[in-house]
Amino acid sequence: MEKRKGQNSILFLTTLGVYLGLVLVGATPQVIAHQRAAMTRNFDIRDEIEFSDDLDTNPADDRPMIGESVEVYLQDFEQLLTSLGGLSKKGQFDPATRSFEVSQSVFLPCVSFNQAGSYTPQKFENANESIKPVLERFSRQLTYGYSLGDCLKNDRFPDKEAVFSQFTFKLDKSALTVEIAVKKGGLQSAADLIAALPPTFRSERINKNASVIRQKLIESTSFRNSNDQVFIVTRLPRASIDSFFAKDVK
Repeated sequence: MEKRKGQNSILFLTTLGVYLGLVLVGATPQVIAHQRAAMTRNFDIRDEIEFSDDLDTNPADDRPMIGESVEVYLQDFEQLLTSLGGLSKKGQFDPATRSFEVSQSVFLPCVSFNQAGSYTPQKFENANESIKPVLERFSRQLTYGYSLGDCLKNDRFPDKEAVFSQFTFKLDKSALTVEIAVKKGGLQSAADLIAALPPTFRSERINKNASVIRQKLIESTSFRNSNDQVFIVTRLPRASIDSFFAKDVK
C-alpha cells in the first residue's frame, strides 16, 4: 500500500487506507487512532460491530484538505480495480458473469477517549470467495466517508455528537458503481462541500502522473446533495471495466 500525504504526522502504524479519519471535520486525533484500530482488527461485514477504546494521544493541529480525501478515494478505487483485474487474469474472477453488492452505515462519535463506534452492515452479496478479501478491504477503506462528514447530534449516541456516513458499491450487468453519502451540518454546509468537490476532482485530473484508470474514475464521478446529505457517485460502465481487465493499463 503506498504512502498517503501527511500520514506520518498524524498516525502511527497505518495500513489499508487508514488515512480516512475525521480530522477534516474537527474530530480529535484519538478518533483517528480509533479508526486505525478498527481497520487493523479482524473484519466481518456480516455482523454489526460496537466497540470502545481508551486512547491517550496529544492533539494535533494538522487538518487534511478535501484534496487529500479525494486523492485517497481515487487511490482506493484504483486499487480495487487493479486487484479485481489481477484475479480476472488468473481466471479467479469473471466480471462478465459475476456480480456483487456491499453496503454499510456508520456512526462514529467525535470524542477524545472511550469511543464507541457503530458499524451496521446492510448487505454483502457475493458468490465468489476469491474476491471476498478484496471486497472486505475496500469496505474498510470506505467506512469513514473520507473525512467529509460533520460532527452532529444523533439518535444512536444521544449524549455525543457523531459523524454519520454510508456507502454502497456494486457490480451488476450494466456497471460498477460506488456511492458514498455523508451527513453535513445543514444546507449551507452541504452546498459548500458540493461546490468544492468538482474543482478538486478536476485538479486531480490534470496530474501528469495520473494513470488511465484514475483519469477514467475522475471522469465518471458525479456529485449531488439532498438536503443536508452529500453523495459522491462513481459509475463505470461494464465496457470500461472489461477494457481495464483485458490488458495492463498504466
